[in-house]
Amino acid sequence: MTPLPDDALVVRGGQNLPVNFAQGAEVDIGEGGKLEGVSVNAGAGLSLRALTAANPRTGYPGIPHSRVGVTTVGAVRAAGGDVIPAPTRANPHHATLRGLTPEQASALFRPTVSNPSRRSD
Repeated sequence: MTPLPDDALVVRGGQNLPVNFAQGAEVDIGEGGKLEGVSVNAGAGLSLRALTAANPRTGYPGIPHSRVGVTTVGAVRAAGGDVIPAPTRANPHHATLRGLTPEQASALFRPTVSNPSRRSD
């Protein structure tokens, strides 16, 4: 898989507090308190809307949270982590973040912004 460029956006739904990273589904905390397996969406040349949107063709529901955190792959790398593409059948933009502490990850993904793809209730 081709590495993501530094200018690629990285998006994660929710409040993005340190506890949200540490207690994420399928997240492990490894040596030095560094996160492994944090689920994010990322993609070269893609907008925030594209990374949060549903894909009816594949059945991907999009990011359901009303708020999302946004950073770049370059900012993650500058902090000592990385974002690895991990596409799924339903979500071609899925990736995993690794190598940051929960506090570092939270600092990169906050403050959050309104999810541009969330439907109004």
